[in-house]
Amino acid sequence: MKLMESKPTIALSEGLTIGYRGRKLSRSKETRLATAKKNIRLDAGRHLLLARNGRGKTTLLKTIAQIIPAIDGHAECIGGVQFVDEDLRFDSELKPSQLFKALVNREQRQFAEEMAERIELNLEKPCGQLSKGNRQKASLIVAEASAYKNGPQILLLDEPFSGLDFAARERLNAVWRENQDHVIRLICIHPDEPTLEADSALIICDGEIKQVAVDGALDWRKTRHTLN
Repeated sequence: MKLMESKPTIALSEGLTIGYRGRKLSRSKETRLATAKKNIRLDAGRHLLLARNGRGKTTLLKTIAQIIPAIDGHAECIGGVQFVDEDLRFDSELKPSQLFKALVNREQRQFAEEMAERIELNLEKPCGQLSKGNRQKASLIVAEASAYKNGPQILLLDEPFSGLDFAARERLNAVWRENQDHVIRLICIHPDEPTLEADSALIICDGEIKQVAVDGALDWRKTRHTLN
């Protein structure tokens, strides 16, 4: 991870294989989910991650984040890396305003508070009393604020739209558009999502991880029928 570089990069090597290693003591078998047959590079911008359930979307995100090891090959990142789980939970007694104060600096906290106003998150309601959608908003704001004016950044977003209504999604999209030059957002999306803006897409299909070009937006409802 080389933070002195001005632009973020994700590089997946040819032969990168994601899955789970077997454990000798339990005699469990190694599980190989998918392999990249070509080198893949992602630069600053928005990239979608598409696959049917169980094909390795979250596993790929966690492999890139080095939460779990690759079986073969490697994933290299230039920039700060955050894996943002769709159901990240904070202490139930803490309020979002307290989270921001604890987790980001003053300038980032101002950004977080402005973003909260834009996507309609109550900053003074304890996290334990927030709906799933509002908990999702809180985690996305923390991630975005942490990336704000902090050099090259990589946000690995696992179904970030889960629980968000249409208006909140549109406002979140607007924040992303305004803050994209120094950030890679790799976004795992659910099969029921509509057409989405993107610079490219990673697809996991038939055990292969591949990158496809996207001309500004991808119609996932059409694309999903090509997946296996």
